[in-house]
Amino acid sequence: MRHTAALLVALALITAAACASNALSRVPTIEPLASATPAAGAVQLLGGKPATPPPAAPTGAATHAPTARGTTASAAPTPRAPHTRDGTAPPTSGRWIDVDVTKYVVRLMDGTSVVQEIGPVAVGEQIDTGAYASTQTGTFHVYNKLEPLAYDPPYKTYISQWVGFDQQKANGFHSFLKDKQGNVVDASTGRVSNGCIRTGGAAAIFAFAVVGMPVYVHS
Repeated sequence: MRHTAALLVALALITAAACASNALSRVPTIEPLASATPAAGAVQLLGGKPATPPPAAPTGAATHAPTARGTTASAAPTPRAPHTRDGTAPPTSGRWIDVDVTKYVVRLMDGTSVVQEIGPVAVGEQIDTGAYASTQTGTFHVYNKLEPLAYDPPYKTYISQWVGFDQQKANGFHSFLKDKQGNVVDASTGRVSNGCIRTGGAAAIFAFAVVGMPVYVHS
């Protein structure tokens, strides 16, 4: 009788263990969730000039197109002869953009005729120093455009209507500094920027400019 009772207890324990094993085998395996990829619309646009210089361009890469030779100072849109670091003269035909860093004026040009004058504008604190934060004079060409409001890291503000023209120094035209709602928070003009040309007429420059258009910066 005692042996029979022990046998029954052993059978009960074996049955319970088997049931527990089957129950555990039915528990679903929980896989780790794949990391979510941000939606394209959630990626914050960056605009303006990076806080640090971009990587150097590959050897032989052109920073601007060659300029026409044989023009004279009499073709300049200002009464005096302009001065540029590279010694180039202003265009005399086609549409182009003139930047006078001494008078803080931008002129939208068609040949030797002024289509629109915009000023005063902000230019670099440094002019022709060769530093990354300098506005360099000379002949450049528009290389890209970005219209929407975009974050400008160096000043922790926003800008719009970006028109890049000096790729080596990452300089371009853009709006005055704005908050994230698009309200202007800094409309300073004169020698105040880190090389870019800030202006209240950024929309007009953006509409006028096309990639490849000459930009003539002079003092």
